[in-house]
Amino acid sequence: APAGCKLKNKGTNSFFIFQKKVNGRGIIDLSRKIRVIPRPRFVSSRDWGMVSDIDEKLRSKYRESSKYWPVSSSFFVPREDWFKDDDIYQWVMNAYKYIRKKIKYPENQDRRLGAEEALLKGIGDCDEFTDLFVTLARGRGIPARRITGLFIANDGRFVEHHAWGEIMSPELGWITVDVALNNIGKHTVNYVVLKIEEFNPDIPDYHVEIKNKSVVHYRWEIPKVEVTPLFC
Repeated sequence: APAGCKLKNKGTNSFFIFQKKVNGRGIIDLSRKIRVIPRPRFVSSRDWGMVSDIDEKLRSKYRESSKYWPVSSSFFVPREDWFKDDDIYQWVMNAYKYIRKKIKYPENQDRRLGAEEALLKGIGDCDEFTDLFVTLARGRGIPARRITGLFIANDGRFVEHHAWGEIMSPELGWITVDVALNNIGKHTVNYVVLKIEEFNPDIPDYHVEIKNKSVVHYRWEIPKVEVTPLFC
């Protein structure tokens, strides 16, 4: 856990709580250093199992619709034959091609659009690529979730906040599917996971509770991340 924080669990969500008293005009600085030891993973096999092999209880668990993942909408049942494929790897590859064809104008968005708006407008960034993929996968009965964190490249010289997806293979477990960066089950050493969204896509990155709001001011900014590689 980060310094000064306690890990708490509430339902299916896990989060860190930071508590501190401030006297007078005191200031709390939440900046921190994190040491990450990368664990490279590369899925070389194309045998990801079959959709029909996934336990029905697990499939049902991940079929819940939400604001960004309208799984129950028939709008997200493509008429193409590939959508009915039972082979998970082949299905993922076809879903990837479908999404890249539908979101014709990849561009940064000021807000998270969600799968439906992204599909209707044909625009989006990594958020929309991921939300659309998660919606399609869950609609097909493949457990899928959204990951947010950092993508690091060029030995730490390039760092950006990023979103990508994962699907559950009955053969291999969770597998990275990053439609935005064309990464289908490949390397994961460049990814740093900060948050996993499975059943509550609206969960905030942070939440502030203050007893005496009238005398406290707070400002939250997404910090610029500085990376110092442990090895190259």
